Amino acid sequence: MLRKTIHATLIVILMMGAASAQVKDNPNFLNGSGGENANETLRAREKSPRSDSAIDRAYRSKQIDNDYKAATRKIPDQKPNDPWGAIRPTPTAPAPKEKQQ
Repeated sequence: MLRKTIHATLIVILMMGAASAQVKDNPNFLNGSGGENANETLRAREKSPRSDSAIDRAYRSKQIDNDYKAATRKIPDQKPNDPWGAIRPTPTAPAPKEKQQ
């Protein structure tokens, strides 16, 4: 019973650590205030200009995507390879159903 309690406690502690890591960037988390101050902080982050490194990363990412798309367009369409095609009989069309009047 003691072992189960210790394991449950450790799991809860690990979950609390992961949850607190998600809100560390919020300056209003520790002082308990929330509301409009938190929203203003988020709005200010959204409006802040991007740094040169962020712009460069975005450009490189787009360039890599474009290079990948261009390379995949160059690959010719492959014919389906069916090694059992010569052995398997060709499917026959079902006979049309007669209409009953």
